[in-house]
Amino acid sequence: MSAIKLVNNVPASNVPTVEFRLSQGSNQIARIGVHAGGQASIPTTTNYQVQASTSMGDFSLTSNTLSFNATSATLTAQVLTEHGFYDFQLVQAPGTRPSALVCENTWRNPVQFTITQPGTPVQIVTVVDEHNNTVVSTAQQWQCYAIANGITTQTVTLANPNGSITITPDNNDKNFILTVS
Repeated sequence: MSAIKLVNNVPASNVPTVEFRLSQGSNQIARIGVHAGGQASIPTTTNYQVQASTSMGDFSLTSNTLSFNATSATLTAQVLTEHGFYDFQLVQAPGTRPSALVCENTWRNPVQFTITQPGTPVQIVTVVDEHNNTVVSTAQQWQCYAIANGITTQTVTLANPNGSITITPDNNDKNFILTVS
């Protein structure tokens, strides 16, 4: 499995722990503290599991779980009625947008889509209003910044699912620099 490595090369005398924040698109996928001299690995994958939930009056409805390995898909939440019974389903269709999951709601109430990547800390929860849709990026591109001693670094971009982001002190040891490799 691929993994992004977050490395803290700041001496403990400067900062005992640095907080890294890693995002994929507009979704924060990791917020983790790394001790001086330490590192953390954040697994990356294109495997997804999606489940939807909504309400109908006093009842909560939960859909089936979809599992797939694709970076593009259309996921439609729908409530079907048959013989007086309600069936809340999540249906997958081929994607209409590259590197994106399109979450569609055909129901009269808001639907919450929970998207996870098994074996990783990723959990994206998005709510789609009635008869609407939203797009979740699956692009293999991550953004990261770190916070050390209350100082926020610049944001760097990583396109390698096996890449590494390292924080080091700058020349005067008062600011910090993130490098991507």
